[in-house]
Amino acid sequence: MRLLLDYIRFHKKRVLLFFICTLIFALVFFLSNIPLDAVLYAGLLSLIALGATAGYDFFHYYRHHTALEELAETIDAQIDFLPEPRNRIDEDYTRIIQELHRQKRAFESKAYIEKKEMSDYFTLWAHQIKTPISAMGLILQKKGAWAGEDDREFAMELFNVEEYVDKAMSYIRISDISSDLVFDEIELDDLIRKSVKKYANTFIRKRISLDFQETHYKVITDEKWLLIVLGQILSNSLKYTPEGGSISISMQGSLLNISDTGIGIRPEDLPRLFEKGFTGENGRKYSKSTGQGLYLCKTIMDKLAHGIRLDSEEGAGTTVTLDLFQETLQ
Repeated sequence: MRLLLDYIRFHKKRVLLFFICTLIFALVFFLSNIPLDAVLYAGLLSLIALGATAGYDFFHYYRHHTALEELAETIDAQIDFLPEPRNRIDEDYTRIIQELHRQKRAFESKAYIEKKEMSDYFTLWAHQIKTPISAMGLILQKKGAWAGEDDREFAMELFNVEEYVDKAMSYIRISDISSDLVFDEIELDDLIRKSVKKYANTFIRKRISLDFQETHYKVITDEKWLLIVLGQILSNSLKYTPEGGSISISMQGSLLNISDTGIGIRPEDLPRLFEKGFTGENGRKYSKSTGQGLYLCKTIMDKLAHGIRLDSEEGAGTTVTLDLFQETLQ
């Protein structure tokens, strides 16, 4: 019905012209004293001819509309199958659509090449920068007992640099994560221990206590990518938990809870924490956040078919919950 009304509105000028012509002919016939039966008969024949012509035209109008609707769903792949133009105006629109599609493809191709070149450059840079980082780490290790407080501070900053490089690499790979996933049954406690061990110096340096209750849970996941998520969450907790605070890790069913006694998050910031680039009040106040960490975690967890939730109260700490439930691996 809506399509029929659209069709009538599209041809309203023609319909109006037909009725004006009918009235003119009726008036002329009336003034010429032509019998009324002849006038009505001529009008009926004209109306039938109009109905038949309009019906035929509406049928093609409907087919044209249906073809365009189907094409809209697959336009990237089916641009060559545009409906046949019925007149010069249709031909003009078809040429415009084809040219726009050509420009779109050219733009997408250029953007893809530029993105790949940028990704290749940063990947190469990340691999190259790891060499001097490792070299500096070895130099500090050689000092051993001779290392002073300045050396320990330097080692901590070097660790942070390596963390940023690893995060950048993860961010680069995240767009193509599907080709890098290897699912297996993993001991969750082993992953947690690896993450805690990685940040052991930060725990000690900030005198933050850890309450880790072994989960005895096996999760079907990709070990490397879930380890990145656990590391990012621990990094955030350590970053925003003051000296002397505490972090606890516990399991409830399939839910892994990582809680801290940090500065917490404002309620108005909570809904947007997983958005790309969102830093919130804490990021602006302490200038420690890039807005990429939690976005990275959410993206990875979605790819792993796991869930992630964050609960926090300003000044009372934050709890990140990972839902690790998954069907049994076949």
